[in-house]
Amino acid sequence: MPRVGVIGATGAVGTVTLELLADRGFDDVRALASSRSAGSNVRFAGRDLTVEEATPDALASGDLDLCFFSVGTPTSRELVPHAVRGGAVCIDKSDAYRLTEGVPLVVVGVNEDVLDHDPVIANPNCSAMQLTCALRPLHEAAGLARVRLATYQSASGAGDAGIERLRATAPAAGDLDMDWELDGEEFSEEWKLREETRKILGLPELPLHATCAAGGVLKTTISNRFGSRKW
Repeated sequence: MPRVGVIGATGAVGTVTLELLADRGFDDVRALASSRSAGSNVRFAGRDLTVEEATPDALASGDLDLCFFSVGTPTSRELVPHAVRGGAVCIDKSDAYRLTEGVPLVVVGVNEDVLDHDPVIANPNCSAMQLTCALRPLHEAAGLARVRLATYQSASGAGDAGIERLRATAPAAGDLDMDWELDGEEFSEEWKLREETRKILGLPELPLHATCAAGGVLKTTISNRFGSRKW
């Protein structure tokens, strides 16, 4: 059984990762997070795990075989190379390596055949993951000519901070949030969704146009907001 590290163990994704590892019978698991969370406890398989600080030295020590990174992009870029140096295979859930050449971007059941003893494996955007599960069989059956879609993504996509903002919002007072970087007429989230989908499907020229929004409650202002943009 591999020695597993969950980096970002106290966050929204990290806690679920621990639950899934416990459900699958993993036992040799360590919880790591930032210095703010070091020393606290998280639950794993009915017991408490003491959270360790995720430092470069801790990750490069050679004590881990498999690491799940559930941290922000800058932190992944900083820490993943140290875990690789220590001999661990790293599955990164940020967008730090998704479009990096030579790093497989994998959805199980869609393109796991691209895996080949890679030291870093990227986990796709949540929308790209679901989308490619639907597009792969369509492409195999008839071929894809063009894709147009809209996503309405949950506040939890921003992690614990997004969840807390939604909880602090009065019922029915929520609205769509499009706070990604805007490059001309396209948000960064829309660009990433297209490029990740192309990479996963192995279709680098696939015409794909996406409209992305996030929020807790959809209101009648949707049409007004969307109407000011070109699609």
